[in-house]
Amino acid sequence: MTLSFKSQLPNLDGIYAALFAASEVIYSELQKGSGLKFATSSNESGDDQIELDVIADEAFFAELKKDSHVRYVVSEERPGLSKLSDGPYSVALDPLDGSKSALVGIPSGAIFGVWKDAEVAKDFHGGNIICGGFFVFGMNLEAYFADGDKVYKGLFDQAASAWTVMPIEGPLPSANVLSLNACNQSMWPAWMQDHYASLFKDAQGNPKPHNMRWYASMVSDIKRLVLQGGMFAYPGANRKGYEQGHLRLVYEAIPMSFLIHAMGGSSTDGDQSLLAAPVTTLHQKTPVFIGQKDQIAAVEAAKLNHA
Repeated sequence: MTLSFKSQLPNLDGIYAALFAASEVIYSELQKGSGLKFATSSNESGDDQIELDVIADEAFFAELKKDSHVRYVVSEERPGLSKLSDGPYSVALDPLDGSKSALVGIPSGAIFGVWKDAEVAKDFHGGNIICGGFFVFGMNLEAYFADGDKVYKGLFDQAASAWTVMPIEGPLPSANVLSLNACNQSMWPAWMQDHYASLFKDAQGNPKPHNMRWYASMVSDIKRLVLQGGMFAYPGANRKGYEQGHLRLVYEAIPMSFLIHAMGGSSTDGDQSLLAAPVTTLHQKTPVFIGQKDQIAAVEAAKLNHA
């Protein structure tokens, strides 16, 4: 593997090398069709695993163990903090996001974040994250990430076994597109049901279309957001296991929010920025709204005005 990217932050180059190398291993296994069947296990959130979930988790750990700057690793597939060294940084991972979608050919990927000063669960809040982003395992192997306040896209050339990493210039694009799983619509809080209905009406109350997109693969939905704009949402619902949404704060919501904030976007759990949300447990769930500032502000206003 050739990765010429150099971080603006100290001692992160080896961590990037490990993350990018692991993504190549996982992508290669996915291309071979390896692990695309259900395993006999579940992860720490109780979700059924496919075999590639485990393969992906092991690939990231194998590479991250090579860098002495990684102290702890948090993974969706493991119960707690895994200590690798006495280094200054900690890494949180969703090693295979969208694994069920991968079973039917929808692009999956991996989400990652790097934290400073993280010793216990509460330290993995948005104020300590310094790098966040994701890989996409699709037609190509791609990476989208924020290194501090700088945003980049990476593209892997399999023939040359080399990455090209390019800056993403300019702000988050603007579009009236909503990525949303509406299966729980009847069980959303009343304010969310009302806000959702309002998207399909103009200022005079007349019906209007609103573009809806949903991959059931967060990495694919956020890639669309990065490239086209709009908003990604996964609200809570009055359904067992979904009261606080379905996504995890530490290794899904915060890294994705960090990236979109770096592009001039915003995020909320309905009350506050996801980067300001307190962390109590490593696997806690949260309602998630990430996207353009105006659309996030409208979500918070809808909840506040409904109270």
